[in-house]
Amino acid sequence: MRAVFAHPLARLVALVLAWAYLHHFIAGIRHLLMDLHLGMELRPARQSAAFTLVLSLLLTLAVAVKLW
Repeated sequence: MRAVFAHPLARLVALVLAWAYLHHFIAGIRHLLMDLHLGMELRPARQSAAFTLVLSLLLTLAVAVKLW
């Protein structure tokens, strides 16, 4: 497994998959909150969408630091 993750392309693929998973997870929490009618207006909905993107990128950056 170490030999596989030693290749930069494998690390990049793992990083993209980590971002996809983290973004999907955080967006799911956002949608659960919207099911509770929290953040349904336009401005809070846009803010939560931006927050979802930023948080998923920050968490992916943390994974990238750990991966490299």
